[in-house]
Amino acid sequence: MARKKAGFYQSDPISGSAFQLIIELDEQEMRCMSKALDSGTIVAFEYFSLDKDQTEDWNDIFYEIKTISKLFNRTYKQVTCFFCTPESILVPEKFLTATSAEDYLNLVYGESSRMEVKYEKLIATRAFINTYRIKKSLAELLTRQFIIFQTSHVYTSLLNDVMERRKGENQFVKLQFYNGHFIIAIFKEGNIQLIQTFNYKIAEDALYYILRTAQQFNIDTSFAILELGGMIELHTELYQQLKKVYLNIEIDTIHASGVMQEVHKEYPAHYFAPFFKLAL
Repeated sequence: MARKKAGFYQSDPISGSAFQLIIELDEQEMRCMSKALDSGTIVAFEYFSLDKDQTEDWNDIFYEIKTISKLFNRTYKQVTCFFCTPESILVPEKFLTATSAEDYLNLVYGESSRMEVKYEKLIATRAFINTYRIKKSLAELLTRQFIIFQTSHVYTSLLNDVMERRKGENQFVKLQFYNGHFIIAIFKEGNIQLIQTFNYKIAEDALYYILRTAQQFNIDTSFAILELGGMIELHTELYQQLKKVYLNIEIDTIHASGVMQEVHKEYPAHYFAPFFKLAL
């Protein structure tokens, strides 16, 4: 079932031909926001948990969201859905052909006739293409809901953001937390070494992956900068243990405007910063 965990709205209008709907979707949660195209202001934000059981499919989830959302059933000039899925590979542009993207994904994640392959260039570096795949059933549902929409991947947004802001960093680690999983990206001398999603249930699981990747890529945790954002509480055991490993931690936030000012009254400023950055 779908459950609305939060909803923040400015006074109407929050939709129509002057607005863009931005969706971020993973297996457990969905976040939606409406952005005024002329000013770039976020005028509405909704946050849903998707408690799917084995008998439910995406049709059921979308139906429930449409009954409780104030954003999903409206019209927009643009609709963009960012997929937060682990099935993604960065491919050097010179090695990408019409069929190679699917071949690479099949080789790493296994063949599946139920998946649809997408790819997009990284603005921050022309060397790589982000190839990823999403469920065909999801793409069909979004098409029925919005007719015309654009797809993108969270990895692309994260990499563009970091590589444009932190070009000169010698060792830089980005951690972006969600409910039950996190994305880690590792950079050395401005070059991407790794971007990957890890699932976790307890702090020890997350710490194991974070320590293992640091060791794997020879990251000096006393020297490297760790930028932390997303759904992690700063009073938890996980954060306290991270502070013992990485000595230079920076919290990723974004300037609050529009409805984000109301969101920041109830949630820490870093909590939805990765999502709000998708609107930049």
